[in-house]
Parts: sequence; structure tokens; C-alpha cells
Amino acid sequence: MGSVLALLLLILASPHADAGGATPRFKTDVMPILTRAGCNSGPCHGANAGRGGFHLSLLGFDPSSDYEAMTRFVWGRRVRLDAPDESLILRKASGQLSHGGGERFAKTSPEYAVLRSWVAAGVPEPKDSDPSVTALAIAPERITVALGQSVPIKVTATLSDGTKRDVTPQTLFSSGDGGLVEVTPQGVAKTLAPGEGPVVIRYGGKFATARLLTPFAPPRTLLPATDPLDRLVNARLAALGLPASPRCDDATYLRRASLDIAGQLPTPESVRAFIADPDPKKREKLVDRLLASPEYIDFWTQRWSDLLRSSEKTLGKKSRDAYHAFIRKSVETNKPYDVFATELLTGKGDSVAVPSVNFFRAGKSEYAASLTPLEQGETTAQFLLGVRLQCAQCHNHPYEKWTQKQYFQLAAFYGRVEATNKDTEGVIAPREWGEVHHPKTGEALTPAPLDGPALAKDFKGDRREPLAKWLTAPSNPFFAPLLANRLWKYLFGRGLVEPVDDFRVTNPATNEPLLQALASEVRSSGYDIKKLIRRFVLTETYQRDSRRVPGNERDDRYYSRFFVKRLAAEPLLDALCTATGTSETFPDYPAGTKAVQLKDPAVASLFLDTFGRPLRQAACDCERMTEANLSQALHYLNAPTIQIHLSDPKGRLATMANRPRKEQIEELYLATLSRFPTGDEAVNAAFQLARGVALEDLFWALLSAREFGFNR
Repeated sequence: MGSVLALLLLILASPHADAGGATPRFKTDVMPILTRAGCNSGPCHGANAGRGGFHLSLLGFDPSSDYEAMTRFVWGRRVRLDAPDESLILRKASGQLSHGGGERFAKTSPEYAVLRSWVAAGVPEPKDSDPSVTALAIAPERITVALGQSVPIKVTATLSDGTKRDVTPQTLFSSGDGGLVEVTPQGVAKTLAPGEGPVVIRYGGKFATARLLTPFAPPRTLLPATDPLDRLVNARLAALGLPASPRCDDATYLRRASLDIAGQLPTPESVRAFIADPDPKKREKLVDRLLASPEYIDFWTQRWSDLLRSSEKTLGKKSRDAYHAFIRKSVETNKPYDVFATELLTGKGDSVAVPSVNFFRAGKSEYAASLTPLEQGETTAQFLLGVRLQCAQCHNHPYEKWTQKQYFQLAAFYGRVEATNKDTEGVIAPREWGEVHHPKTGEALTPAPLDGPALAKDFKGDRREPLAKWLTAPSNPFFAPLLANRLWKYLFGRGLVEPVDDFRVTNPATNEPLLQALASEVRSSGYDIKKLIRRFVLTETYQRDSRRVPGNERDDRYYSRFFVKRLAAEPLLDALCTATGTSETFPDYPAGTKAVQLKDPAVASLFLDTFGRPLRQAACDCERMTEANLSQALHYLNAPTIQIHLSDPKGRLATMANRPRKEQIEELYLATLSRFPTGDEAVNAAFQLARGVALEDLFWALLSAREFGFNR
């Protein structure tokens, strides 16, 4: 009887407003209050199962279901039309009744008044005709402030009916980098450390970012530069008051470029020759030699094979070999990256004869013929667009603008891809049927790229082809920036966006003008990866010394110096072999095979496993372990790998046993650190050897040094 009465009151109540105000709307007035108060957050009622029998959509992505949950369930007690102040949503949120989430706002607060007014007005339901938020304007959007200074942020929303309103009190604020900036629920931001701290702003399903820049020191004079990319880096340094480290010496550049471009340590002979070469163009010529080398092909084949998840476990041996050969040939011929991406997206046929189709099979579950349309959509978004869509599968993305519908519309491009198993291999082919349905409405969705136009409903043909055309178009806002950011990260040690494949409004680049300039370079180069690598490694920014100078000690993202990078597992093992003049042995591979030439992560190697090679199960760089750990230190101390290479009778130590002591010391430094020892290092090494320390121990110490395991 009570539920019937509540429902009757709900139907018969005539909407009205409290004196002096317009009737609150559910989507633009009520929902933002619940979001700001945290009621629909993940730890509270926005959890998958809700809390205390009350479930809201995460951060209010589904207003219709939230309206039902608030007004129709629990016998109508969450809202009381006959006595608004007795509504549970008001009494619990204001602390008048016991509530697991505590008091969210006071009874005297504006939030309480708006919710009460909405209940008193008869809880008007959301309508498609209600104005929606089309844009957010924030003030200040960018501002330079002193360390510790507080700045209030104002948010103005533009609605679809053309009206503008101050929505600061209803906006959800959060810090985009807790180490740089903090922000109160009221939108007052405070800087915590030098740098540019982002404040994330959310209202009405829209996102924006305010940025507070705190210089490390008073702004400096802009460093002169002839290269447009260097000028953009230097402009950021000048604004932040960061001095730049000087240019690195030739030995450092040789080692750095050799490892970054070809994944190989230079030999002592090449170090001596490069240092002695008087040619002012020798760095340019070095880069050209490295890009033309077979080692470049090996190294970048391994890099792309990691991202494309080339492994026998999921593909089968024949398909894995074919996929690896396809990737290698693409690197060897310097295939334009847009062509490479198109071939991956549109391949059809047998997985051995047309190896690009393995893009649809790599990473699949053991007994499946291919990835599902949802998995393929996620892979496409992350690997080729730098958008992590996974969170939008169950609900609208909580930290970005992407909706659940957009997630399934992207997946719909793959709804008509048929995959069949053929022995241990597979066949991928387009078909004329197959749809992807919205999980809530059941609607068969028309394919649409992210923020792009939907396909015509009567489209005939392979749906992947228009997707590939949209994705690789020069106007695509994601494809070129992602490639630029990925290459920049590989070469400079840190991407302008981190993680490298997580582009979001709420995760801004550390230097947006530079990122856009790099994306323009990608497009103007014709997506030529070799040309881009050459372009980037000849900038003064890349050629900076990694050693700190007074004033830039705390910089970890603005490129005032070169950021040292830990060598990945495969180049590290190859460097160990090059330094010792030996080679590693791998099961079922010929003698002399390098670690970067291995086709599969399952090839047995305790060293590679310990130092973090990926299993190739995820289409991102995040799978590779980049942090040093205790296991690696213990491996150097106890595992036989190092000792086997040091004591090889045909190795470097054996060939230099009878040489003068000075030459021995120089040779070991050149072989490991790619430089001559300093005066103090040479004297100390000679002293230790004169005391009876074995030459092998000196070699081991250099191989164990941090300088050997990092690219500086």
C-alpha cells in the first residue's frame, strides 16, 4: 500500500519550484551535486554492486537509471514528495541519519537546498529535450604562480540552449598530478612543487584541465636555437627558469645513439675512431650509418614485435614466423607507418600467406580463433590512437569524454570480421553479417570512429577499410601525435605524454606546442620512421649531457638535460656480449644469435626473464619491466652468466692478457663504458691491479656499474 501511495504522489504532484528559484533539472543540477559529493564514485554507490542496496551509475553516466534508483525503489523513501526534508537522500547525505559515507553536505548548504527544491518540485525526470552541457570554460586556464600559492578556479558551463552559468559549486575538481598540485573540493588549487601542475575539472560529463605553472627559479633568457623543436623546448625551460645542460661529448653521443638507434654497444675500435675523427659532420654521418645498419633492423623489429604481440603461444609457430618476417620486412624497407597500420587493420586471408592478419589473432585467448570485436577495438584504440578505452566498456569513461556507446561503436567495425582456425593457424576474412549491440539498450550499433562520422547504415563492403582511412588521415587528431610521442619516449627516455599511449584531456602533455610540432613532423615526413629518428637525434635537446647543472637537478620532464635510460633486457645482454667479445647461446638458434634477434619471448633465458623482457600479452610498452630490482642485483652476483662471458677463452680478457697495463685499463673502459677512463679512474685501477686485484675483477666491476646498464 505504501509503495502505491508513494507512486501515486509522484505521478500527481505538480512540478513547482521553491520561492525565488527555477525548478532544478536532474542532469544539470542534481547529478553534479551527487558527483561532487562522491555519492556516485567507485568507492560509494557508483561501485559495480552499489552500496547499502543503493546503486548509481559511475559518476552519473546513466541519468535515466539513476533517476529510477532515486525515485522508484525502496518504497519511494529515498524521496518524499509529501515531506521533502524526510527524504533519505537528504537526511543521510546531511548526516541526520546514520550513513556509511558520513556527512556529504550540511543541511544549510546550497547543495541541500537544490536537492530539496528538486524533490519539492515533484522530482522532475530527465528529458531528452533538457539542455545539456556543450562546453566548459575555466578561469584561469593557465597561470604562473609562486610555489605554495593558492588560486581559485571558476568554471562556466555553456548549455545546448545557448545559456551560460557559473557551475563552480557543482564541479568535481581533482589533481592531475598529486606531486605538483592539490585542489580543494571548492576548486582552490595550490602548487606543491615546481613544474606545471594540472587540475582536472568535471561537470555534466565534460572535462577540462587548468594548469598552474610554478617556475623552478625566476624565468630565464631564452636559449638561442636554430631548430624549431629546440626552440619549443627552450621556451618551456625559459618559462620554468630551468638552465640547460651543455652538449655531451663525442664518446657519450656515440654510445647514446648506437644504443637508441641500433640497440648495440659500440666497440672500442669504433669509439677511438669516432673521438679522433675531425669531421664536423661526424654525428650526422654516424646516425646515417646506424639507420642503414642490419642492427637497426634487428632492434626495431624486436620493438614492434613486442607491441604487436608476436608469439608462438597465441599464433602458432608458422604464423609467428610469418608475422615476424612481415614486421622485419616492414622495418627493413622503411615502410611508411600509415601504410603499415593500414595493412594491419585491413588484412584478410591465411595467417601464414597474409601475415598482417595476425594483428587480429595476437593476444587472443588459447582456444579462440581471434580477438573479439571488443578486444580488437581496445587494441586499435591503444596501439594506434593512444586512447585507453577499456574503462568505457561497462560505463562512460570516468576520466575522459569517451562514452560507453562510443566504445561499442568502435568495436562494431570488427563485428563483420570472421575468424576460423585452420590446423594451428587461422584465417581472417570480412563477411556480410554481424553486429555489435549496446549492452543496455540492445541496439545494433552503426560503426563510428572516435569523434568521427558514423558509417552509412547501408554501407556495403569491408568496414575496416573506412576505419583505416579515417585513422591514417592527416586530420586524425590521435594517430600522428601517438607515433611522435612513442618515438620521442624511446629516444629521450620520457614521453611528452605519460604513459606513452594514454592520451586524455585529463593527462595533458608536458609541452603541448612541442607535441603538436612533432605530430606535424610525422605528417610532413610521410610517416617515415627513419627520417623522424634522424630528425630527433640531431636536435640539440637530444645531444644534451645527462649530467645535472645547478638549477636543473629536479627536472624530470622538461628536457633540460638528457634523461638516462635503463637498458632493456635484450640490448643489455647483447651489450654484455659485445663488451666481453663473446656471444650468448639460445636453444634452437644458431651460434652468434643476438638477444634482439629472438623471435619469441618463450626462448629460454634466465637473464632476459630477470631483466624484464615482456611476455607479449599486452599491446603496450607497459608490459616491459623497466625498474631495477633486487633479483637483478643478485643475478649479477650469483648467476653464472657474467662469469661465463668473462672467462670465455676466446673472449676479450683472453686476447689482452699480455698487453701493457695502461692499454688493458683503457680497453676495458672503452669496451664497457664507451669512453676512456678519467685520470683518477686510471690511477685507481692501476693501483688496485698492482695490489693483486685480478683484471677479471676490474672487468666485472665495470660490467656491474650503473653507467654500463644505463644509456646516458
